[in-house]
Amino acid sequence: MADYRLPGEWSKDGMVFGRTVAKEAIDRLESFEMSEGEVLLATYPKTGTTWLQELIWLVCNSSKMDLARSVPLDRRFPYLELQLEGSQSGIEMLQMMSHPFLMKTHLRSETFRMEIEKGKVKVIIGIRNPKDTLVSFYHFYRMTYNLGNFSGSWDDFFELYKTKHMLYGDYFQWYSSWLQYIDKPNVMLVKYEDMHHRLSDVIKGVSTFLGKNLPENVMDDISLQLSFDSMRHNNMVNKTLTGNFNMQISSFMRKGKIGDWKNYFSQEQSGAVEKSYKDTIEPFGIGLEFE
Repeated sequence: MADYRLPGEWSKDGMVFGRTVAKEAIDRLESFEMSEGEVLLATYPKTGTTWLQELIWLVCNSSKMDLARSVPLDRRFPYLELQLEGSQSGIEMLQMMSHPFLMKTHLRSETFRMEIEKGKVKVIIGIRNPKDTLVSFYHFYRMTYNLGNFSGSWDDFFELYKTKHMLYGDYFQWYSSWLQYIDKPNVMLVKYEDMHHRLSDVIKGVSTFLGKNLPENVMDDISLQLSFDSMRHNNMVNKTLTGNFNMQISSFMRKGKIGDWKNYFSQEQSGAVEKSYKDTIEPFGIGLEFE
């Protein structure tokens, strides 16, 4: 399974894409200009993107939180490079919205380098420990029609990971591209594990970073909306009703736990990921929790 290929696969600069991302969408993003007050969320797949998207949207739209249960998240917070056949691209969705935009991407930082360095756009980088990320990605590969419903075992998937021939490329290369910017004043790093253990603190931190002075009771309401149970039962964020996934294989929001990797990783696999982590992530001094 190390030679597994996605349906409609193509690649660019070491990143692998399938039929959910069109070359034209990437080309348009390379000249896409961002404005003051806009927010770009950058995450590697399966690192808590949906959770963090909803947090950012609620912080920025605290006066109309009811829309979070009536308007799909991808309509409120477009996925820039997404281009499904017969549907609008993320950029096209933005053109129908008013400023300031909230946008998400799974692309590496090179596409947005000029915009990051201009300092106008606020960038939030979401990160999750690599072991839990890989387990979640494994189940995502299995359940997703557009990824070919990967039928191999966990060990097969880990062999694929070792080749770095993954959707959006290698986890460690991806984060190396973004973490170089974490000391810039317009960039914030949010850890998935902090959202689990210290959600209220993360909400406060994001609010401050985005210049939103929210009262305590509003932040408490946001925290309630962001509970795993609330998110799982909100069809506007839990993509259970879409036709892109086989829910008999796995659910879109699976467990929402830290440390599930221990049910999958062998000692050798764990050691290999830890070495990559120490070589690439640890030097940035951010520290991630693994259980």
